[in-house]
Amino acid sequence: MKNSITFNGVVYDLAKLTGAARKNLSGIPETELESGSIKKENALCMDPNFIVCTVVVNHDFVKDNASDFADQLDAFSAALNLPTSPTALATKYGLSTERLLSIKNDAASWRFFNTKHVAGPIYAKEWTAKGHELRKGTGISSSAWPVGVDVLTPPIVVPPGIENRFRENAAFIKSQKSINTEADNIVLHISVNSAPFVPGDGKPDLVIKLSDGGHPVIKYLKSNYVGIAIYKDSGDGAGMVFLMTCNDPEGTDMSPLPMKGKSAAWVYKAIYIYDSKTVGDFSDEVTITVLGNVTVPPPII
Repeated sequence: MKNSITFNGVVYDLAKLTGAARKNLSGIPETELESGSIKKENALCMDPNFIVCTVVVNHDFVKDNASDFADQLDAFSAALNLPTSPTALATKYGLSTERLLSIKNDAASWRFFNTKHVAGPIYAKEWTAKGHELRKGTGISSSAWPVGVDVLTPPIVVPPGIENRFRENAAFIKSQKSINTEADNIVLHISVNSAPFVPGDGKPDLVIKLSDGGHPVIKYLKSNYVGIAIYKDSGDGAGMVFLMTCNDPEGTDMSPLPMKGKSAAWVYKAIYIYDSKTVGDFSDEVTITVLGNVTVPPPII
């Protein structure tokens, strides 16, 4: 082993290294000591003030942040639940109707909690401002009392343990090793080694069903995007034109339906939005037939 090591122009005299620095030499590969040149990631081991040369890598797939966890649960549910039926992935892994409903309800409950939890501090600030106005404000009129967080329409009540159930569902899917793939896990947002998010690589996969009122409900996997820009061809000769922006995992086209007894084929495509710009590729076009439910009013005589 050489008597000194040079790193970025600094010469370390091995004979003068003592204590923690000398002890940390055990963490440097022998080949680097022999060559007299150590790699950058091992340079910290030469610092007497550096106590621990350990990097902890978290391999847990569950998101720790409450908002990120809400997005993860939404994506997991969206990849398994269509508005009225299971997705191909849900069928592939044999998820029961009861399990799928539980997944959907858990996602809705955590999203509700996260939304209201974020609104709480804002509500508190509004009361603080109201108190300041009442006590030291000027003028002849007062602002309205702050409006509390609306919890009058909560989702279906679920039992405690949303994260545990999420882990159990992910484990159930991953345990089917003969059919489970890393690609599926990434779509389901349960992969430990998810591919890095590259906004420009995105292409929405639209799923469109009719609501009870007959309007198309457009669903897609939101992932880390802001939303999608939706384009539509109504068959009126105008071609494919911009319809709306959808920042939620699903949106409803509330365009007027055809007259009663008539039908129309509406064609949709969409592209992701990220950082206030459209990115990636347009989705494949999806066609759905809408039926008329509007009665033509009788002529005025």
